[in-house]
Amino acid sequence: MRWTRYTALAVIASLGVAAAPAAQAQPAAPAPPAPAQPAAKAQPAAAQQDAKAQPAAAQQDAKAQPAAAQQDAKAQPAAAQQDAKAQPAAAQQDAKAQPAAAQQDAKAAAKQGAAPPNGAAAVQAPGAAAASPGTAADAGAPGALPPGHPQVGQELPAGHPPVGSSAPSPASRRTMEQLTGLFDAPEDTVQDDRGLPPGVLVVTVQDADGKPVPRAPLDLDIVHSSVAKGESRERVRKETDESGSFRFEGLTIGSGTSYGVSVTRDGATFSLPHFGLGAEVGKRAVLHVYQASPDVNDVLVGMRGLIYLQLRQDAVSVEQLYQVYNLGRVAWLPDATFALPPGAKAFNKSESLSDMRFEEAKGAAVSGGAEGSGATRVALRGTVSPGRHEGQFRFQVPLSGEERQTIRIELPPRVAQMQVMAEASKSMTLEVKGFPSARRTQNRDGKKLLITDKQLTRADGGWTTLEITLAGLPTPGVGRWIALLLAGATVLAGVAVNVVRRREGDRGPDEEERRELIEAREALLDEFVELERARRRGDVGPKTYERVRTALLDALARIEGMIESSRPAPKKGAGSRKTGDAGKAGSAASTTP
Repeated sequence: MRWTRYTALAVIASLGVAAAPAAQAQPAAPAPPAPAQPAAKAQPAAAQQDAKAQPAAAQQDAKAQPAAAQQDAKAQPAAAQQDAKAQPAAAQQDAKAQPAAAQQDAKAAAKQGAAPPNGAAAVQAPGAAAASPGTAADAGAPGALPPGHPQVGQELPAGHPPVGSSAPSPASRRTMEQLTGLFDAPEDTVQDDRGLPPGVLVVTVQDADGKPVPRAPLDLDIVHSSVAKGESRERVRKETDESGSFRFEGLTIGSGTSYGVSVTRDGATFSLPHFGLGAEVGKRAVLHVYQASPDVNDVLVGMRGLIYLQLRQDAVSVEQLYQVYNLGRVAWLPDATFALPPGAKAFNKSESLSDMRFEEAKGAAVSGGAEGSGATRVALRGTVSPGRHEGQFRFQVPLSGEERQTIRIELPPRVAQMQVMAEASKSMTLEVKGFPSARRTQNRDGKKLLITDKQLTRADGGWTTLEITLAGLPTPGVGRWIALLLAGATVLAGVAVNVVRRREGDRGPDEEERRELIEAREALLDEFVELERARRRGDVGPKTYERVRTALLDALARIEGMIESSRPAPKKGAGSRKTGDAGKAGSAASTTP
């Protein structure tokens, strides 16, 4: 793996996520200046000639004009030309080209009792001559073009972004790809088309360069859902024509029916999320397909990951979220598996809107054969087309009962950036091997969090696992041992009662009784081990330790005595089945007359 390209991929992926909100907050293009509103009709005509009441730009313009021009701007075309200098460039061009129209409009405005807008270009009066070629038809219109700008409708220069569209053209995409080595995937779209009647859907399949894909197999997934009948599905298989399109007609409209479009190519599936059809117009959909490869070394893929830890009553809830970036023009067909921590349970995945998915794979083979087939694993499968995808899943890891617990988590391939977060109390700490020290913060709900993150560098060599250690975990207190004593006494009393009943009923000890006693002994021995661990951790004091230890020893001695007394006595008779030479000899002696 080439880590120079990998590191650049991680940085670009991080910037792509962080810059998205900022890009949305900025306008696509600077808005043209809006024409100023006319003054109130009640303003006297003398105010039109008072330069002091005009904006600073108009005052400077008035000083530059002759005195006669200041008093009678309507009679002097030169005044209109001077005033146009304070306007946008497009308005200046139009004012110079049409002085007569400016004079007529100013006179018309004066007759209506309203002063012309300060600093605004004169608007062409009705009936005036048309604008000369190369100038705007309306100098005061917001869409006026600056000098030298090509006329609307003319062919734009090579590499120029399309006017009125935020999506780059295929040519500009190719240029950016050559400059950066990264592919900006075109967006799949589903839009209303007023040229299509209701119930009509036109689907166009295009390749990475926006060219139509003829004769492509096309699947239309139709889902009908209602309260009375539930949900039902049907699939319609079609093929695009030479222009890469297919027209579906007579489709059901309304909220009870949704449609999904998908294309399978080279083992990869490319699809559009389900959508409905309205009652007024039809829809037009565009779906892009790409070449595909199962080899991760053939694609430009990187991941960002987030692990979120929460304490439960007897387990740690682990939620993992991954953002997968494909910055090349080849789709990835992953089939990667990674193991969950030992003892993991309650696996749950979230439904993904893309064709990429995480799913549970019990008993899946491990690359290299390092673990047994019984380990619970997670598989990353599906199609990672160019662009960004998300997937998440969660599971639980049982608490060990220790104050400190380490969770080892395997990661999917190509993870370039990781963040680990844990809901924590004041005494709890979070450590991730190789990561900076966790910092304390809180979320919008007021929950206290521990957070640490790290971005991959070339020296790191890649991540395959993370070792997360939580310390300061709650441990069982003295009450647990008191409950243990009560439970042990109950078990001991129950066993004793069973033994007495069997013996009072002239029944000797049987194998079931002996098995119960042995199980009780094993449970007590386990509690001895746990008591010693609690004493080393400081969870129990000396007095509690001695009291519980004495009670456990007494219970263990009683159970051992019951086990010894429950041993079956040798039976006389030829039919006895004793093992060993001594048993056989005794059996033979008992048969002698």
